[in-house]
Amino acid sequence: RGDIRLSSSNLDSSRGPRQHHLASSISTAMALQFADDAKIADLVAKAEPGWFSFEYFPPKTEEGVANLKKRIARMKGLGPLFTDFTWGAGGSTSELSLQLTSAAKNEIGTVANMHLTCTNMRGEMVSDALAQCKKVGVRNIVALRGDPPRGQEKWEATEGGFACALDLVRFMREKHGEYFSISVAGYPEGHPDSIEVVEGGAAALTPSEQWRARTAKDEATGTDIVMVCRDAKYKVEMEYLKAKVDAG
Repeated sequence: RGDIRLSSSNLDSSRGPRQHHLASSISTAMALQFADDAKIADLVAKAEPGWFSFEYFPPKTEEGVANLKKRIARMKGLGPLFTDFTWGAGGSTSELSLQLTSAAKNEIGTVANMHLTCTNMRGEMVSDALAQCKKVGVRNIVALRGDPPRGQEKWEATEGGFACALDLVRFMREKHGEYFSISVAGYPEGHPDSIEVVEGGAAALTPSEQWRARTAKDEATGTDIVMVCRDAKYKVEMEYLKAKVDAG
């Protein structure tokens, strides 16, 4: 499959001026030659305790984008190890996420990290996103399953896409070797989908469950509601996390 060229000449005419402008900016940037970014995995291995990063969400307006770039440049002075950009469900902010990640790296001079999710993403869409990242030297990716699209309660895999973050990690390593420094999600309390209300309250918890349980007050009855990822499910969570790490 050929690389998608995001320029105003071949974008759908139904797109507004903002999308045309952003896509054109990406196309112009990709026509240049950029050095590969530092790998976050290498930076973390060498960093002293106490390092931190900043995560940014793509704004909805061009004015917001301009303001965010100025803020990133100012906050760079605080010394973050890297800057991080989220990815809208189904690639809803894909062009802007990539533009901001590239700008942070190539214009502002921070190490940049971009989220990439499986939600509503077919395999070829992921391939295109990764190819575009390589063109601008972005090599730090957070591989995520992603949340369900707005209005959809349960997450479902897209036909021709990926069922989970583990599939995405394996795909990236298979197609791109060690080029990308891949991060994945970890859940110290257990994945939200695995957290349940405990009948019997705190007294029903094991010692390990007590460490990660959360308690909320039922305003109607005044009783405590105890929620936790039970030990059996937590074991599965840790095994899945290890599988993602082992995959790359």
